[in-house]
Order: sequence, then C-alpha cells, then structure tokens
Amino acid sequence: MASPKKAKPRARRPLLLRRAMLHSSICFLLGLLAGLAPAFRWTHVASTAATAHVFRALHAVDGAFNHTVLLLQQQQRQLQHGAPVDVAVTAVPSPPPEPEPLRQPQLLLLVTATERSDPERRAAGLTRAAHALRLVPPPVLWLVVERATEAPATARLLRGAGVSYRHLAYPENFTADGVGVEKERHHQRNVALGHVEEHRLAGVVLFAGLGDVYDLRFFDQLRQIRTFGAWPVATVSERERKATVEGPVCGGSPWAVTGWFSTADATPTVRAARPPAGTVDVARFAFGSALLWDPHRWDRFPVSEPDASQDSVKFVQRLAAEEYNESRGMPDPDCSEIMVWRGDQLVAT
Repeated sequence: MASPKKAKPRARRPLLLRRAMLHSSICFLLGLLAGLAPAFRWTHVASTAATAHVFRALHAVDGAFNHTVLLLQQQQRQLQHGAPVDVAVTAVPSPPPEPEPLRQPQLLLLVTATERSDPERRAAGLTRAAHALRLVPPPVLWLVVERATEAPATARLLRGAGVSYRHLAYPENFTADGVGVEKERHHQRNVALGHVEEHRLAGVVLFAGLGDVYDLRFFDQLRQIRTFGAWPVATVSERERKATVEGPVCGGSPWAVTGWFSTADATPTVRAARPPAGTVDVARFAFGSALLWDPHRWDRFPVSEPDASQDSVKFVQRLAAEEYNESRGMPDPDCSEIMVWRGDQLVAT
C-alpha cells in the first residue's frame, strides 16, 4: 500500500519585507490624515471670517438705509408744516484737466561755411560760434563745411567744442581753379543742404556766418518757423564806417510780412513789396528743411532751367522770393527789434 504524499508547505514572504510594507502603509495613513486636518481647519476659519464680513456689510447697509429713511421722514414733516427744507447738494468734483502732451522743440540746423581765410581767423570764428551755441537749448546740430585739405585742424577744434556737430568736407579745390569766394560759399552751402536732404534731418535751417552775432532769444523765435522766417539784419562795416539795416516790414496780423526795407543806399529807406529779384541772400532767412524733399519741388522751375532744381541753394532762394510775403516775421510781433548783427571785420575774406 502506497504511502500518501506529503503536502509541500506554502512559501511565506520574508519577515523584513512584511515589516517594510507595514511601515509604509502606516506612514501613508499618517500623512493623509495630517494633510486633511489643516485644510479642514483653515477652510473653517476662512468661512467664518467671510461670514463675519458679510454680517458687518449688511449691518452697514441697514444703518445707511435707516439713516436715509429718517432724513426723508424729517423732510416730509417739514414740508407738511411749511418749513423750508435744506437740501445739501454735494457738488461732483470735476476731473482734473489732462496735461498737454510734451512737444519736442524743433531741431536747429546751423550751417557754417568756413570759406577762405587764414587758419587763425577761421579758428577764432569757429571758437566764438561754439561758445555761443553752447548757450542755446537743445536740440541743436551744427554743420561745418570745409575743404578736405583744411579739415584736420578744424576737426580737433570741433571735438572740444561741446556742441553736437557734423563736419562735412569736400575734395574740390576752388583756389587752384581761380574760382571766386562767392562760388565756393555757394558750393559749401549746397554740400550742407545735400547732407540734410539725404539724411532727412527735419528741423529749421539757418546759415550762420563766422561774423554773425545773435541774441539768444532769436533761437527761440526760430523754432516757431514752419516754412520761411525773415528778420531784420544790421550789418556793421568797419571799412566804410557805417551800419545798414535790411529786413521785412511787418504789419496787420502778428508775424505777417507785408514788405521789405533797406537802408543800404544813400537815399532814405527803400520800401518794396518784396526784395528785388536776385538779391535774396539765404543767410537772411531760415526755412523748414522739409522743403528740400518736397515732391512738388521739380514743378517750380521752367523747362529752360533743367539744372536749377538740382541746386538746393537756388531752389531755396527762388522759393523764398516767391513766398516772401508768406514768411513769418521775427521777432514777435512787429519785427521792430534787431536780434542779428553782422560785422565784416570778422567775416572771412
């Protein structure tokens, strides 16, 4: 008779693994309970605080309503007894006026043609001009035009001038070609206007000579110009020992130019509707630089003068002569004060 098979004992997990699982379960339960308890407590506290705020708000509204009802009842009783009712009207304060937007002052573009002169006189004139421009409120840009052969000395002077500047040099040698001073000055001014047009420097252009003297208030007047501006100029001649004044005649509405006058001749003061043709000096007026890139610029010259529209100085001269009576007269309001003096003892020759 065969003996019965013995049942194999079931494998049991190690004791160390069972203890680890027990500890993990206990820690998980403790962490779960610890996380739920604060949330319940703070939720209860928050709901209690919100309830208190609601009750206080309702109490305040109820008090205001009761106060309003009492005032209405009091006014009703006064009306029934014929007594005047004092109704206090609270004026609603008007909103403060909005501040005006800050307006950036116009850029002043001062063009100085150095012309022909000995280095000492040119350096003295540039130094004096730099000292004057440092007193002018910004923005100011000084354009100094000079021959390339004379540029290094002037460049060193301008670096220490303390004024925003651009030093423009050109290679042409007008002295060797026997060309007159006027033609070289005309070329220098064209170089400056070409730079202004190329870089679209929006502002007011003024041709400032080395021998010019300005009242500082004059530069504030310049910033009001949009198209053209004209002013009286006093020229003091050391050689001839006399002084002459030329400029606009203003009248009617403020800043309106009605004519032109000059004391240059020996006869009494000459008056005319506008300056004689061909005598308009660009150094005696200022203009808005936007005129240089006006799309209608090419239509202002006849076909018989094809090169005139390419010459910026001639274009500005013709435009100033045609629209002289539409210029802004300076200084305000009647052009009767002289703010610009020109002395030939300092002009480069």
